[in-house]
Amino acid sequence: MTQSTPIGPVSDDLTYRPISLYIALIGAGALAAGLCVWSLWRQFDWIVVVFLLGCLYATWVFSVQWRSHVTLDDQGLSLHSPIQRLRIEFRQIDAVHESGRITRRLVITYHPLRENGLVDLETLRATALPAVERQDELLAKLQARRTHSSA
Repeated sequence: MTQSTPIGPVSDDLTYRPISLYIALIGAGALAAGLCVWSLWRQFDWIVVVFLLGCLYATWVFSVQWRSHVTLDDQGLSLHSPIQRLRIEFRQIDAVHESGRITRRLVITYHPLRENGLVDLETLRATALPAVERQDELLAKLQARRTHSSA
């Protein structure tokens, strides 16, 4: 038998999944929301309604982060999320650093692409990736691969 070789460049895609802490945060938010509903059932209070909305929002945000993942390939990274699809090429990246209190996340500042495909160096945008497993590895790879250096 002969072995077939793939035609074209082989991409070494790496997928970074969110950390399991998001499951605990989703559970805590849902539990707090449940306690708010129970409190409202016993006696109505506007401050509990406001707190319930905050708990539901936090649970939703943590759920979105838990369902997201980051894919790294030869040209850049892709953020796959239930509410957002974002592609950032390495040549667009200005800086990458960790930030956050509950979950340490990577924040990427980058220059968007113009209509003609060139990098717009006058505009700077930022996005926060979800906290992922092997985040130190991802941070090192992004810092090593970025081609634009800030002065």
